[in-house]
Order: sequence, then C-alpha cells, then structure tokens
Amino acid sequence: IMVYEQERGLVISFKDTLLFASGSDELTPEAYSIISQIGEALAKLPNYIRVEGHTDNLPINTARFPSNWELSVLRASGVVHVLNEGAGIPAEKLSVIGYGEFRPLVPNEDNQSRAMNRRVDIVILKKKYDYFEPATADVE
Repeated sequence: IMVYEQERGLVISFKDTLLFASGSDELTPEAYSIISQIGEALAKLPNYIRVEGHTDNLPINTARFPSNWELSVLRASGVVHVLNEGAGIPAEKLSVIGYGEFRPLVPNEDNQSRAMNRRVDIVILKKKYDYFEPATADVE
C-alpha cells in the first residue's frame, strides 16, 4: 500500500495482487478486511471519495472483460461496494472511475513496471468534485 498526497487530495494506492487474483475483479477475503478497516476511518471524514481502477497495457479479452476498461471499472466498483456496505460510507460521497491502461504510473516496459500500473487508488478529494470548471463568458 502506498499513500501520497496530490493536489486533488490524498491517494491510497493498492497493488492489484493485494486485492484480486490475476484477471479477476473479485476481492480476496484479505482485501475485504483491509478495505473495510480503511473505510471505517474514512467514514469519519466529510470528504468525498473517488475510487480509481487501473490496469497494465496487456490486452484482456474475455466474456466478462472485453477490454481493460471493464476490468478496471469493476475492480474499482468492488472496492466502492465494500466502502459503502462494509464501512458505511454514504453512496453519495463515493464515485468510481475505470481508467484501464491509460493512466500508468510508469511506462509499461516490462513485468515489473506493468505490475506497478495494475492498481486501485482510493482518492480522498480535497474538494467535493474534482473537475475542470467551465469557462465563463459574457453572452450577448
């Protein structure tokens, strides 16, 4: 587990092997316990929380996961369900994003770098929503 701060908020990053079997979106019993414990602490905070799923760039093509988009979003969704149902964080404070292979930490050059990119991040947002404000313009 890595914890670091970014401009958007605090990031708790989990290697995929800590949470899931290879190519699966089903949380392990150990993962459920870890996420529940972290969630209980997060439930006390007023912040909104975003859970982001990431994969490496190796293609997956199964009936359940036609692409890395599906794998990443379903993994993030599994974590959100534990935060909501297991730790009691209100659903309206949670959001899910699946980035697939498109937000790597490092270039996907070898097995070690690909392993670093397969992760789920829990982001404790500083602001209610983390998005670009639309530009305002005078309308005539």
